[in-house]
Amino acid sequence: MKRMFLLTMSFVVLLSLIVITPKPATVEAAFGPSDFLKTSGKVIRNNSGTGAIVNLRGPNLGGWLLQEEWMSPMNTPDQYTLTQTLWNRFGTDGNHNLQNSYQDIWIQASDLDNIKSMGLNSVRVPIYWEDFMNPDGTMKPDSVSFRELNWLVAESAQRNIYVIIDFHGVQGGACPWHSCGISNSNQLWTNTTYQDRTVQIWERIATYYNGNPTIAAYDLLNEPLVSNGAAENAAQIKKKFDYYDRLYKAVRAKDPNHIIMVAAFFDWEQALPPSTYGWTNVVYETHNYNFDQYDNWSVTNAMMDNWLSKMAQYQTAWNVPVYAGEFSYGQLDLWEKWLGGLNALNASWSNWSYKVRGGGNWGYYNNNNNPIPDIYNDSAATIVAKWNRFQTSYFQPNTGLINVIKKYSTQAPAPVTSTSSIQALANNSYVSAENAGVGPLVANRPTVGGWEKFTVINNADGTISLLSAANNRYVTAVIDENSQLVARATSIQAWEKFRRIDRGNGKVALQAVANNKYVSADQNQGSVLYANRDTASQWEEFIITAAP
Repeated sequence: MKRMFLLTMSFVVLLSLIVITPKPATVEAAFGPSDFLKTSGKVIRNNSGTGAIVNLRGPNLGGWLLQEEWMSPMNTPDQYTLTQTLWNRFGTDGNHNLQNSYQDIWIQASDLDNIKSMGLNSVRVPIYWEDFMNPDGTMKPDSVSFRELNWLVAESAQRNIYVIIDFHGVQGGACPWHSCGISNSNQLWTNTTYQDRTVQIWERIATYYNGNPTIAAYDLLNEPLVSNGAAENAAQIKKKFDYYDRLYKAVRAKDPNHIIMVAAFFDWEQALPPSTYGWTNVVYETHNYNFDQYDNWSVTNAMMDNWLSKMAQYQTAWNVPVYAGEFSYGQLDLWEKWLGGLNALNASWSNWSYKVRGGGNWGYYNNNNNPIPDIYNDSAATIVAKWNRFQTSYFQPNTGLINVIKKYSTQAPAPVTSTSSIQALANNSYVSAENAGVGPLVANRPTVGGWEKFTVINNADGTISLLSAANNRYVTAVIDENSQLVARATSIQAWEKFRRIDRGNGKVALQAVANNKYVSADQNQGSVLYANRDTASQWEEFIITAAP
């Protein structure tokens, strides 16, 4: 159990009892070395003898080691102002002890039990530079810097939960928003001292956790943006990724084994492939929000189609695993679409966030309306007393979201299969996702090119689905459009599933789950594929083989 404190004592007594308990230099993990994670092409695998695919699924522990005003019980604009205010009012020890008390309250062992009970296997923990370093650049002792992280790693190991360390708030800020720890700053890109100190902190973390299998990955920078909010130009993108390369090399010199996460932020167009720098064992991370119209279902739905399509495209082109590091949506059916689409790609994910004091689908626990501390005027005892009412037991469970998370957290990883071609025996032509997937599937090609390649997904229920290489969309039997087959879906639901019926001699028939009809290359309809036949004969027979 983390320490809790008597809240009615005077400030002097409070400071004498809120002590920083030394932590060991290393943390024993329950996983064992066989469970160390490594990337393998487009997926993450367990490094044991089985080499099983591991998709990391869990929440962010937002508002814990780096507070944000909108979600945390604070009245300062950012973590930097919070820290400076507490430091100025209560001194170095008072600042540390007050923030320790908050951290002991916000996330407790019972919260990790909640996460585990939802079927989740990881947490992304945002960290802040001042946990490790004093303003003058000297390092704080391990007993201060790793106090909470060591607790989290030890408790997570006992529950088989992986930890992703996310450097959310570097000195000066790596983005212009309060979410990077300081508002309206973004000085990392122009201040070489801050750049050097960020490297030093990562070297320290990598040295400290080298060899610890409970750590899944090092997330080097949160939402790095060289501009002040606009899309970056080519020179800015190179500047950002050159600095990423410096961080990568610094970490690799201290820890050659852990996965390193790199942000594709705002989106993939503002990233460079790992081959540019010769990186290995890396995962690329996206943050997928519709901030401007959070509750607009239609706009968000269209954005999801684009996001999932890009993920599949870059995952294949760059041969890297993908991690959706942050997201939140207003409607639960969109959560289902998003999580189903990510799982079908074997993309890892962590939603924002585990808990928030406001409403909506931003947390598994929300709607805590207790008064927040006045950081500028309340006594230390009053600050802690108010913070104490932000234990998770004072929040309301977001039951609908929790149930959706449980459903998709327990889905088995999608099998990794080879690319195939589909030849229709009706005319011995290959099936094409016509017009780069815009048109319906049609059996009209004498040879196999890009539009004639499909990845065959073996679903857990024994059905298959087809992912088109033409546009990285799933083939769907569009029942309300005469049951024609079109590569347009971004996730696998009923319309994207087919039963593969063995017809002997390498021939198969495809029966659509959506209507139990067989797929036909209809020679009377220009060889377009329709799921509209009650029985199978030659027009309903295909040969599926590995594509050249």
